[in-house]
Amino acid sequence: MSELRSHERPTCEVCQQTGATVVHKYTRSPWPVVACNSCGFVYLGLVPDYEDLSVTYAWEKQHAEEKERRKKNKLARFDALTRFRLKLGKVIDRARHERAVGPEGRVLEIGCGGSTRIPDGPTPYGIEISEGLSQKARPIFEARGGTVYHEPATSGIERFEENFFDAILMRSYLEHEAQPRLILERAFKRLKPGGTILLRSPNYNSANRFIMGSQWCGFRFPDHVNYFTPRSLKALAASIGYEFRWMNWMSLFDDNLIVELKKPVTAFVPGPSARPVEAQVA
Repeated sequence: MSELRSHERPTCEVCQQTGATVVHKYTRSPWPVVACNSCGFVYLGLVPDYEDLSVTYAWEKQHAEEKERRKKNKLARFDALTRFRLKLGKVIDRARHERAVGPEGRVLEIGCGGSTRIPDGPTPYGIEISEGLSQKARPIFEARGGTVYHEPATSGIERFEENFFDAILMRSYLEHEAQPRLILERAFKRLKPGGTILLRSPNYNSANRFIMGSQWCGFRFPDHVNYFTPRSLKALAASIGYEFRWMNWMSLFDDNLIVELKKPVTAFVPGPSARPVEAQVA
């Protein structure tokens, strides 16, 4: 195996302050789980570089390894026996996707995997960091007039003009992104005024995390690098200018946060003298 590359994250992505404390009970060597000293946001203090996420730590490999690891844990096996509840969740998810996307336009799916969740109608575009999954997904997107780019989302999204997309899907993606503020800022620019992001990410504040402890299903090392709570995700999104809307109001009992981020028609200009301005429609 080639030498793995990693780097530290010295600044909190939510409040942009330095200084964090290691959460030892959740840390799995050599990947430290830390909590920001200023706002409490929990994240991985050391993360793999994008190059390793493409192959070595590709999603499909990590998912398979984590599935095998959890089979050995009694609490995890009990959790698996109750996964029938997810079937209803899939039906609800499809309805959410259709509502967020609409019947036409252009839609971007970040972290699309080997297929797409974009409903029929709009032109689909995808960004996928896994080399193998991006190759699998590309013909599916191209058959509908779109395409898939194999690269980190932070660079892939810059291929598109501002105000290009009607909607963006970020399902099971933001927890993997070491620069969540940067990707949400760049996504904000590429959304049309009134456009939305449908986002799903593990809920660090879920009751199941308190019950399962270090065996909680939201922990996955080292590719889950952010552990958002309702408060921290809302703070991050609002600081960029998004309007924030909960999609699963029973979030305390859900292992995931499901939210809709909307770019208002009157856009927000972040900074010391933040002020609203009229957004320009492409």
